[in-house]
Amino acid sequence: MPEREPLSGADNAWRRMGETNNLMTITGILWFDDHVSYDEVCDRLEERLLQFDRFKQKVGGRKRRVRRPYWETVEEFDIDAHVYDISLPDPATDETFQTFIGRLMSRPLDERRPLWEAYLIDDVNEGEGNAITFRINHSLGDGFALLYVLLGLADNPEEIELPIGNVPSPPGEDESPTSADREGTASSETRAGSGNPNSDSGRSADESADLSEIRFGKAGLAATTIKEVDHLLRMPDEADTSLRGDLGTRKRASWTDEIDLDRIKAVKRHYDATVNDVLLAVTAGALRRELESRGEDTEGLQLRCTVPVNLVPMADRDEQLGNGFGIAFLPLPVGERDLGERIRFMNENVGVEKLGIEAYLMYRLIEFGGLLPESGQQKLMELFEDRATGIVTNVPGPLNTFEFAGTEVTDMVFWVPQAVDQGLGISLITYGGSVRIGVAGDANVLPDAGSLAEHFEAEIRMLEDELDAT
Repeated sequence: MPEREPLSGADNAWRRMGETNNLMTITGILWFDDHVSYDEVCDRLEERLLQFDRFKQKVGGRKRRVRRPYWETVEEFDIDAHVYDISLPDPATDETFQTFIGRLMSRPLDERRPLWEAYLIDDVNEGEGNAITFRINHSLGDGFALLYVLLGLADNPEEIELPIGNVPSPPGEDESPTSADREGTASSETRAGSGNPNSDSGRSADESADLSEIRFGKAGLAATTIKEVDHLLRMPDEADTSLRGDLGTRKRASWTDEIDLDRIKAVKRHYDATVNDVLLAVTAGALRRELESRGEDTEGLQLRCTVPVNLVPMADRDEQLGNGFGIAFLPLPVGERDLGERIRFMNENVGVEKLGIEAYLMYRLIEFGGLLPESGQQKLMELFEDRATGIVTNVPGPLNTFEFAGTEVTDMVFWVPQAVDQGLGISLITYGGSVRIGVAGDANVLPDAGSLAEHFEAEIRMLEDELDAT
């Protein structure tokens, strides 16, 4: 790799979207069932993480007006400067941990250094283990690229089973595709697959829709593409609720208890739907409960969320990482009280072709924005302000648990940043037969993230009651 490498259009766009009130930082937590030492963490990160050049590069030329900034390798990189060993203040409860994560989300990464950091946190799991929290700027990569990185930290990555394909070999073990190959993949072999909200933990990644036909194929798809462009440009403003508003710098974070994935699958079979249809229906119900707890009328209310759609299969991920996803806009039937009706609504409105084409168009638009001067990108992004309440991400994680430095990773959760003017983020991740839901938001629109997490748990209880009654 050359010493200096220009950021791709997509990576540069996501870097520039970061504002003091809406940082472009992905946050993730891995919980351990026993204590992992600071030295063990640093040794593993030095051995595996630094095989990816991005983690030892900083962004140079940030103030350029026309030319793109570039990745610049840091001389004498020091892993200890990026990994912190801390203990939670008393009482070391989940609430204390969540408050700490919210404060981390409020703090920007130092752009004078490589754009990541990790915190080894003691006194979690009631003192029986510890956890590691990663913060990574979105310019390094999207959620799937970083899933590739984090799973590569496992003792035996080759033993990890994913519903979306195998984890690629870490850099240096196999010959990886070049950046040019990667660009070709994004443009002519794009897929909307397991990373989109219509994917199912039991659905093969091979069933994903090949969107290369957008460029090369059928008149029907071309007509659909034109229709989607018109839809994107004419999309009405989002409904006005207290979940939208001016954003500040204080952030909040929370998460639910583990949810049995088999119970979710039983419900989806009952409704002939997908796991994601069920989880999105639960999301709509949780948002309704949150708004009603604030005294707001939800009768007939639909809210729109953005959903990331993976456009690069996991097998094609490489050491360059990067952002290979697009964004689609999805309606949520927040005002519908009946769970079954919500599931049916999601099943009818979440389609691979529709969301995939919309996401592909947004990917190209964002990529183009990153090639423009910053003022040009800002004007482009302004077209999509007031279009959604928040972002909902769904990542199908490992089917089996794995070990890190000889210690089992018992659980994981993550949050992606909210784009443009959105102040609410909801993440759904499956791991080892369970689902964990992460909630994050700006304190101005979500002063109590734990309240929304409790509403998710109430919806799950209702779902289980309905299942028991069938």
